[in-house]
Amino acid sequence: MAKKKNKITANMICETGIRVIFFFAWPALFSTAWGGIKMIVEEVKDLAAIELNSFTLTLIILLLFTIVFGRFFCGYACAFGSLGDFIYSVSSWIRKKMKKKPFRVFGKWGDKLLCLKYLLALGILAAVIAGYNNQVSLNSPFTAFSQLYARTRPKSSIALGHFLLIIIGMALEPRFFCRFLCPMGAVFSLMPILPFSIFKRDRDQCISGCSACQRICPANLELPSTREGDNLKSGQCFSCGKCAGVCPRQNAGDSIPKKFRLPMLLLKAALLFGMIYYIY
Repeated sequence: MAKKKNKITANMICETGIRVIFFFAWPALFSTAWGGIKMIVEEVKDLAAIELNSFTLTLIILLLFTIVFGRFFCGYACAFGSLGDFIYSVSSWIRKKMKKKPFRVFGKWGDKLLCLKYLLALGILAAVIAGYNNQVSLNSPFTAFSQLYARTRPKSSIALGHFLLIIIGMALEPRFFCRFLCPMGAVFSLMPILPFSIFKRDRDQCISGCSACQRICPANLELPSTREGDNLKSGQCFSCGKCAGVCPRQNAGDSIPKKFRLPMLLLKAALLFGMIYYIY
């Protein structure tokens, strides 16, 4: 039992360390990638050549990384995702101290609300095409987050209001912004993922009545069986590995052998960090 506890603790330390490093080293990666999409849309609209700069290169790297390794960026390297995890953890801790169950306000409506991020992404791009890119950027919660991160007062009260509303949502629902509102998350969810990076489980090995993996999943997903094809909802998975960590029989996870999962996690983080570092 002690050996298992040490192993879990090592995983938690590494996972937290990866999130902290990316949060402080590259806090604007998600907005940079989304800026790359807006830039491409503008260039296509103007019939101009697509420029390869830090915005478009960041976008290309994150999309390719998602295809190969799943939404690792969302699970570990996105500052907004890490912020949401932290806020929800604090909210759950407070509720636990009050001897109440953690919030999951939108759980029953989760599948229906997933469409919001696609509608929001299309709406933003439509505004960009219409020539309102500056106004969209000014009032974006990304902008407010960046300004607060830099310890400056947000210039737009609308952007600050959007950001505060998202913070409230993060306290009420795990990965609130990522699941329902993130336009970049909408793009990531549509990317094909190589089979070895899709999280699954061998249902024949599951304990009868156990749903630990789904209860802990921030996306509230039911893992597909290893016998099934790629699940249509696999694009909604954040590749955070929480299901693999909580499974009592170590039965959930991607196709990487269990003993290599921690080294592979560190390798993915180092690879993504190195690629981003090379750009900047």
